[in-house]
Amino acid sequence: MNRQTMTSKQTAAMGATSGLPSYDGSIRVELSNRPIPYHISCCYPATMSEAECRRFALASCRIACMCLDVVRGRTPPQKLQRALSGPCVQRLETMSYLLENHLRTHKELKAKLCYLPAVPMLVYGTLVSPETTEIVISLGVGKTSYWVTLVLRRTGSRWICTTADLG
Repeated sequence: MNRQTMTSKQTAAMGATSGLPSYDGSIRVELSNRPIPYHISCCYPATMSEAECRRFALASCRIACMCLDVVRGRTPPQKLQRALSGPCVQRLETMSYLLENHLRTHKELKAKLCYLPAVPMLVYGTLVSPETTEIVISLGVGKTSYWVTLVLRRTGSRWICTTADLG
């Protein structure tokens, strides 16, 4: 059955339409010469202001760029201790160590990855619950795109990154 022949009830049952909110906009960051689009959707009934969405997207971009800079050896991991959980910082340090050893024998890869700045290109987030958010950020380093997945959990009044997956 294709989407054109489905009734609105069948379409809603398949998840094509829901009453859950989503937010679209764009942010500007220092290194990008164009606005960075973001899309934030909710898996539960919630409301966010435009300013909150912008702050969330901007903070996520900063964390993603700093995580990549830690892995590339450009930023000390201690700079992320307030934003990331202890185990998350340790995993980034381990990845940085492994990447440093790999890049010793791959100079051409090091030139592509380590010297140019990370520039956010897209932010896509999902508010999974009032305590958990998952965000995917596309980062450009030169002509190469990398994807960073962040899982943020609310701890008291702060959001702490518990998972940072770079690839």
